[in-house]
Amino acid sequence: MKKAILFSVFLFLVVGPALSALAQTSSEPNRDEGVQRQEPPSTGAILGDFIFLRPFGLAATIIGAVGTAITLPVAIPSGSTGAVAQKLIVEPFNFTFTRPLGTFPKDTDYSRIWP
Repeated sequence: MKKAILFSVFLFLVVGPALSALAQTSSEPNRDEGVQRQEPPSTGAILGDFIFLRPFGLAATIIGAVGTAITLPVAIPSGSTGAVAQKLIVEPFNFTFTRPLGTFPKDTDYSRIWP
């Protein structure tokens, strides 16, 4: 029982700041230049990203590579190997390795970051 309480407190302390950072990622216009400026990510957002999202992104990249290999017998004759690789390998790879740590863009198309 004590371990469950400690684990719950740990999750609350680590995940709580990361989730609140997601809600606070607003960009305010700069009064001098009229250009939007985004605040740097919080410590909780960086830790939450590194501890939770990056391992899931790596797992998704590996599973996508295996899934691409499994679907090759169907994808090659249909000519859809590029689309399959894009969705199953390239997009998880870009989400995991090219996105700045602690940033959670809502409408980023990760397929356009890496060829």
